[in-house]
Amino acid sequence: MSGPLDRRPALVYPVPAPALSGRHRSSFRRTQHMQPTSPIFRATRFLAIGAAAAAAFGLAAPGIAEDAAKSQPTKAERTIEYRQSALYLLGWNIGPIAMMVKGEIPFDAKTVELRAMRLAQIAPMIAEGFPPDSQTGAPTKAKPEIWQNMDDFKSKAAALEIATTKFTETAKSGDPKLVAAGLGEVGKACKACHDQYRAD
Repeated sequence: MSGPLDRRPALVYPVPAPALSGRHRSSFRRTQHMQPTSPIFRATRFLAIGAAAAAAFGLAAPGIAEDAAKSQPTKAERTIEYRQSALYLLGWNIGPIAMMVKGEIPFDAKTVELRAMRLAQIAPMIAEGFPPDSQTGAPTKAKPEIWQNMDDFKSKAAALEIATTKFTETAKSGDPKLVAAGLGEVGKACKACHDQYRAD
């Protein structure tokens, strides 16, 4: 009498495929290799896709490089950007001190001292931004006379450096009247250059 324990699943053993020989075996292997699930088939497909992509990129790369080269600023344009940035920073730091001197905002000795120090650091950068090859490259307010009278221009830039350096000492006093006088000297140095070398 058989019980539940006797109801075991039948064992299934793999049955070997009939032996193939010669031409039939080679044909069978080629067919197996070209199945979509075959590793060789997948590798071949990926190689084909990669080759096509490389060829397409090879055709596009020269155009991409050419466009990138055109979008790069010239040396003169970079120099102009440099000097305009320095001048902007100069005005950015003078502004709050001038507002304090005029009574438009409360006087803050620490802020004056900080911004005076920055002015002394920025002033030496001005003349550096006007090399001979930067006269053209982008529309600016810089007059051609700068490059025609470079020695005079540099002397005026040096006067600004002196004025801003002295102003750092004045700013340490914390005296609004002395700060106003020192800022006036910085303003005179700026104006001397602007009047002669800056277009309206």
